[in-house]
Amino acid sequence: MIDQREKLVTVSLVGGKWSKLAWLSELLASQPMPYEVCLLWVTLWGVWGSSENLPLFYRVRESYGERRQLAQAPGHLFLRQDLAGLATFIQMGLQFGWDFYLLPAPTYSAAFISHDEYLQFCGISGEIAESVKHCMEGDSKS
Repeated sequence: MIDQREKLVTVSLVGGKWSKLAWLSELLASQPMPYEVCLLWVTLWGVWGSSENLPLFYRVRESYGERRQLAQAPGHLFLRQDLAGLATFIQMGLQFGWDFYLLPAPTYSAAFISHDEYLQFCGISGEIAESVKHCMEGDSKS
């Protein structure tokens, strides 16, 4: 899906500075702006079971009123006003080693995050992708 779009930028997370995880999560949550809603759609989990904390995920998800299992409801829709909530779910997905998409609407941008330690951005500026790359490689003071 995302690989068929124009302006695709891939950023490796291999050897990344994971102390920047909160920064990266907030950046990913804010970059598809402007949007009304953003779907975080988990497509693969359980690859790195020892990295997952499903009780934490389900407890946080329950705070949004969602009690279904991830297999039953692999997506979560965030309103524009809940940037912090979206960033929190992004950070959990990154830490847990999940594959997931960020699909904002209405907009033409999207992102895919892989358990194989890379991000794919579509429709964002090259400057933002470079900022992520430099920060994760430790070249930025962000």
